[in-house]
This record gives sequence, structure tokens and C-alpha cells, in this order.
Amino acid sequence: MDWSQVLSVLGLLAVVLLVLAGAYLFTRWTGLNLGGGFLAARGSQLQVVDRVSTGRDQAVLVIKAGQRCLLLGSSPAGLTLLAELTQEEGENWSPPTPQEGPEQKRVPDFRALMQRLKEKK
Repeated sequence: MDWSQVLSVLGLLAVVLLVLAGAYLFTRWTGLNLGGGFLAARGSQLQVVDRVSTGRDQAVLVIKAGQRCLLLGSSPAGLTLLAELTQEEGENWSPPTPQEGPEQKRVPDFRALMQRLKEKK
């Protein structure tokens, strides 16, 4: 067996492993930094308080902008103001408070997410 062939196979294997590791790290980073989601940046006056998916690429959102609360419709065509909530209605909407505990702080890893997808099939 020629050593150049062995080195070529090992090099190809290393590249594949690097791509897989990069994909894994990227999904972990997006899960932590995009979080799931809809968290306002620190110090920001704009916050997505609640979001409900109503269909493919469509959602209804409650946005808190300073002291105002807005009900928005989101679709591929853009955002639509559905209603401006009164002060009382806006106070009823509050961001979900995270429960303290080690289970809440732990972000599921890629392997756990893939296992959940396998179980659904």
C-alpha cells in the first residue's frame, strides 16, 4: 500500500471531522446566543414578550417598546400592527420568569436534540 494514499485518506477524514466539529460548535453557539430566541439585548428598550406561531412563517408577537405594548403580526411580507395594547393589558403580559435550578440553566446539546428528533419519527 502506498503511503500517499493512506495520507490522502487520513487528510480527507480529518477534513470531514473538522466540518462536523464546526457544525456542532456553530449549533451550540447559535443555541446559546440566539437562545432560543427572543430575548432583548441588555439595556435595550425593545423586547419580544410573547410569540405564538400561527402557521408556516407566520406568527403573532407581543412587543414591549419602552412603556408601550404592541400586538404585531409577522409574515414573510413583513410586520403588521394588529393592535396597541392598553396600559392594563400591557402589564398583564410579562416575560416568563426562568425557574432557578440546574435544569433550566443547562442548554440541551446537539446529541440530545437529535435523539428527540429520532424519537418523534
